[in-house]
Amino acid sequence: MKLDIACSTDNNYLQHCAAMLCSVFENNKEHDITVHLLHHGLSSDSQSFLVELANRYGDTILFYDIDLNRLGEVAVDEHWHPTLSIACYYRLLLASLLDESIEKVFYLDCDVIVLGDVSPLFKLDLSGYGVAAVEDTTPGNDQHRQAMGLNLNQTAFCSGVLMVNLKYWRGFNCEQHLLDYAQRMAGQLVMEDQDVLNHEFRGHWFKLPYKYMRTPMAIAPLDKQQKWADIEEYVFHPVIIHYAAHVKPWLDIPIPDGKFYWEYVKRSGFPNPKVIKTLPQYRRPIRMAKVRYYLNAYIHPFVPDIVEMILRDLVDILVGFSYLFRPSAFKAYRIRRWLKKYK
Repeated sequence: MKLDIACSTDNNYLQHCAAMLCSVFENNKEHDITVHLLHHGLSSDSQSFLVELANRYGDTILFYDIDLNRLGEVAVDEHWHPTLSIACYYRLLLASLLDESIEKVFYLDCDVIVLGDVSPLFKLDLSGYGVAAVEDTTPGNDQHRQAMGLNLNQTAFCSGVLMVNLKYWRGFNCEQHLLDYAQRMAGQLVMEDQDVLNHEFRGHWFKLPYKYMRTPMAIAPLDKQQKWADIEEYVFHPVIIHYAAHVKPWLDIPIPDGKFYWEYVKRSGFPNPKVIKTLPQYRRPIRMAKVRYYLNAYIHPFVPDIVEMILRDLVDILVGFSYLFRPSAFKAYRIRRWLKKYK
């Protein structure tokens, strides 16, 4: 089966792109893969390395050097997203960059590792849908919800793993809508391209099972729409691992599931792979997330319900007393208790 895969990278992200592509090639050997790589100024040495990687598996890679003028005045908030670049917007140009004979393309961020066959996604009937994607935990607040144009009942999707229906994009002039909105909302977006894509395809995106985007340190998504079989596949047979947000496997703080990334870095043959120092503002959150993950995975299942209830109440009491020494804190504590009873 012919699979069209797209991604974006630069010279700084080459190591991660190599690992991601190697994982795609390795776990989809029976398919004919063409990679459409979007970049700006990727060095000839970097391109040669990726071509050799694709050739090793009998696959093809095409390079698209993006004219940044096509993106207009889109911007990335470097304060909130210091590791993000303008390259996150390249995916908005897929419909015009790729040949019109290509009706579907599977877009992957470079911080993912593919562990299984992705061909079933190309068989989906996406009539009436702009993209197929996995539900995200955002929006984080009402301001973020408004940036995406969602109402209270609507959910958002993650833009890191996208089956893109190019036929739909071309038929409804989605590319121009996306670029116009990205420029109009510059400085007001919370998650850049993801907010823009959610705004354009609200009500017109196909929800994928969570096995297509397992995130590190997540036990199982709390979604009543999924079946037990979905949870089992997510936990034991994920197709894609997505190292989302600031939790990356190449940082100097090891994380669960980070082994998959390093396995495919090695298989890709990338020379002298580097471990990156974690930014100071992320060190504590990552460590706390690891503690919560291990407690939930290995301690929580063996704690009797009555013990858990007592411990939670004790924590609430301690937190409540600590709040008393903060302005308006007791009021916040009372609201929290009321919400618990309301639930």
